Amino acid sequence: MNVEVVEYSPNWKTWFQTIENRLADAIKGIDCNIEHVGSTSVEGLAAKPIIDIDIILTDFSDFESTKSALKSVGYAHRGSLGLEGREMFSQASPDYPHHLYVCDPNCLAVKNHITFRDHLRLNIQTASEYAALKKALAEKFSTDVDSYCEAKSEFIANVLAQCHFKASELNAIKNSNTIDNDKASSTFMAK
Repeated sequence: MNVEVVEYSPNWKTWFQTIENRLADAIKGIDCNIEHVGSTSVEGLAAKPIIDIDIILTDFSDFESTKSALKSVGYAHRGSLGLEGREMFSQASPDYPHHLYVCDPNCLAVKNHITFRDHLRLNIQTASEYAALKKALAEKFSTDVDSYCEAKSEFIANVLAQCHFKASELNAIKNSNTIDNDKASSTFMAK
């Protein structure tokens, strides 16, 4: 998989809103939040032009009904890919490129995604540093997404440490970047 980091596009917000509306219609009646996460959710941040979406279920016992609802609108369940509490879904021919995850509200991936996103939204300098790092790493690892993701992990862990993540959580997040990222789509790490 090639790594391409591009300048921020306001289209990403529109893409998310379009996908969010379709998802909300599909899972009507299931108590959840649909969150735009990852770098495309941070205004002004350079990113891979792929929208990352977390459907955060209020009660994870609603997973099977959510899975069925998503299947009815063309999503295939890819499994947890080794990351507990976070299930990946994909479409064969999406209108807009995106990664979709259905998440337990208490899983570390959700805490990671939301905290990192919100920190970058509030800290322009940190977001700028992260964008510069992503661009440099995309150039260095243009055909190696695993190395690209692994090389970002220390920066992400440092930011999350400032947000009072425990050492055990930081280690779990960093270790997730050593798994088969092509399989897991580097989804545990903040984008």
